Amino acid sequence: MTEQTQQEYLKAAKAALGLEWDDFAEQAGIKPRAFKTYRMPSTSKDFRALPPLARSAIDRLLADHQKKMRKALKGA
Repeated sequence: MTEQTQQEYLKAAKAALGLEWDDFAEQAGIKPRAFKTYRMPSTSKDFRALPPLARSAIDRLLADHQKKMRKALKGA
């Protein structure tokens, strides 16, 4: 099994949250320009590794979203 790339992680998180890239960046507290470098392919000269604080912010967004979804399902 191959490890998920940073680009795949960000695309999956974006899809799960249902956000556009700039909205995703804003909610994660990341400047859109920096966020763009994080989602580049690792072979790109503009690629930058996602800092641990940024990954934590995204993981928190995903966890909060999952909690809201579970709560909505319970209330339905």
